[in-house]
Order: sequence, then C-alpha cells, then structure tokens
Amino acid sequence: PIVEEAIKRGYNHYIICRGYRNNRGYNLRQVFPFADKVMKALTAIPIFIDKDFPAENIKNYIFEYFAIKRIKNLEGYPIIHSWDFLPNLYRSIKERNSGIKIIQDVPMALPSILNERERLYLWGRRDIEIPSYITASFPYINSFVVPSNFVKRSLIKEGIDKDKIFVVPFGVDINRFKPVEKDYSGTFKVAFSGNVNLRKGIPFLIKAWKELKLEDAQLNIYGIVYPEVKKYLTDREKYNIRVHGFLRDIDRELPKNHIYVFPSILEGSAKSTYEAMACGLPVITTENSGSIVEDGREGFIIPTLDVESIKEKILFFYENREKIKEFGERARKKVEMYTWGEYGRNIVDIYELIS
Repeated sequence: PIVEEAIKRGYNHYIICRGYRNNRGYNLRQVFPFADKVMKALTAIPIFIDKDFPAENIKNYIFEYFAIKRIKNLEGYPIIHSWDFLPNLYRSIKERNSGIKIIQDVPMALPSILNERERLYLWGRRDIEIPSYITASFPYINSFVVPSNFVKRSLIKEGIDKDKIFVVPFGVDINRFKPVEKDYSGTFKVAFSGNVNLRKGIPFLIKAWKELKLEDAQLNIYGIVYPEVKKYLTDREKYNIRVHGFLRDIDRELPKNHIYVFPSILEGSAKSTYEAMACGLPVITTENSGSIVEDGREGFIIPTLDVESIKEKILFFYENREKIKEFGERARKKVEMYTWGEYGRNIVDIYELIS
C-alpha cells in the first residue's frame, strides 16, 4: 500500500528486500539471490536448535552488507524508509548525501520497555540490553514510524525525542476478514492466532482455559507451535483445546469463533487483533499488544502474565452471550477505519511532511 500510494503521488521508488512473490511491476530487487531462504533458515535456528543463537544480528549484518552494494545511485531519492536497523548502511548513505532523510520503521517495541517480571518470564533475567546495531542507528535517523503508543514509549525510554516519532497503526484487509452468521447459544468458541510461543503469552491462556473448565466450550489455537510451549499442550484433548497449525485460509476459520484472546507480552501492534476485530470478534488482549482495542468497548485490555484476568474476561462473554455480538459489532465498525490503503496514505503523508 505504501508503494502504490507513492506512485499515485508521483514519487520514484526503489525497493531492496529479502524476498517477494510478485513484484507487481515495482522497481524491486532482492538484496542477494535466495536471500529469503537464507534469512528463514537463520530465523529457524533460535526457534528449533539454539535459543541463544544471535539470528537477528547476523541477518541484519548480511542484509546490510549486500544492501550497501545495491544502493549506488541516490539521486532522486530524498527519503530512505527502512524496516531494519542498519547503522553501517545509514552511515554510508549520509556520507554520500547528508540531505537524505532516513525514516526508521519500528514494528516491535524495544524490550527495555518491559517490567522486571515480564523480562524474567521471557529471558530469565532482569536486565535487558538493547542490541548495539539498534542504538548505533539512532544518530542517523531523522524520523521514526511506529504502529502504537506502546512502541513510541519504548523509543522515548531510550532517549528518542517524542517529536521525531509518528504513530501509524497497521491495517487489515476488511474484505478478506469479515463476520459470518453464527449461533451464539451453541458451543462457546475461543480463538488465538499467531506464533504459538512464550512471547505471545500462550501458557497463561492455556492455564486459564484449563482452570475454567467450561462446559460445551472449545479453545482453537491457530499458528505454528514452537517447541518451547509444546509441554503445555500434551493434554489438550482433555480440555477441548484444538491446535490447527498454520492455516492459509485463517480468514475462513477465525470468524467461526465467538471471542479472541491474545495475551502477548511484547508486540508492536499485533495484526492478528485487527483481523479478529474485522471478523467481528471481541478481543481480550494486553496493553503490550499495541492493539487499537478500547477497554470495555471492542473487548478488554488486561494485564500481562495474569491468568485470573484472562479467566474473568473469558467468563464474562461465556455468561453474557448477548455481549459477544454487541462488542463484536463495535470491533468491526472501528477496524473499518484501519485499512491498508489508509495506512499507505498516512505513511506517504509523512514522507511529504519531512521532505
């Protein structure tokens, strides 16, 4: 949506990426052959082999090395918009043309925003050090684009001027994700979607579900299950927990549920919550998810790492079925303002403002 809007307004564009399915006629280049496969392989190592493997550092270094070679002629490109922190690339660009504005997209909050309990849960330690490639990028960046105030606060905590930060929530395809007719009095169906891992708070959702022991109720989990959480799902049949894995047609399955629960500990602005809202589902989530949900209107905002809060809000909808439709209709109405087209327009507005 960003490129489409930029083209409409007469901007030149040049995209360097890890991989793509269809270039849609864009001026687009893969940073090096098979980059997408290399990056996916590196991403898998800390998930399935060694959790301490510095995949992000290595991926950034490789991408940066080849991107510097790719970017040769900067004439006619007043803005660089980057989704990775790439300090060596930024230095190279500024040395050649100090007038170029660098916009840093920060889709995920910096982990230093987390409290001590959240850090201990995720990493087993109290002190979290921001990677050097992130802090080394700061001096070269003119503006930051973030999807939520939660991410904005994480940057401010690291000393970034709040006036350099633009908050632009993500979007959703409201034609793909949409409500369906359903029976609100039948089996009560609760959904979670996304990577099924510790960061998403899945152990707390599962514990809450097991303790509730609701009659005629089903928990549907959609997404890739990480090894780190498999132990929580060994007795899933006993509690009517259904693990569906990754589904390409999630837009067909998600609307069949009644509510959506996403107790994540660290996000930017979880796109899965937008999708659930577009499907007309009330959303129970945390402030750390960066969601556009307003507490008590489209769902509920609960504390992180809190089994009792998850139980309380699930039970609210279980016992008050008429509220499901009421909250869900408000969720759909609100998210209709957050399309990808609107996201693209907001980003290009920022380009025009800073250039």
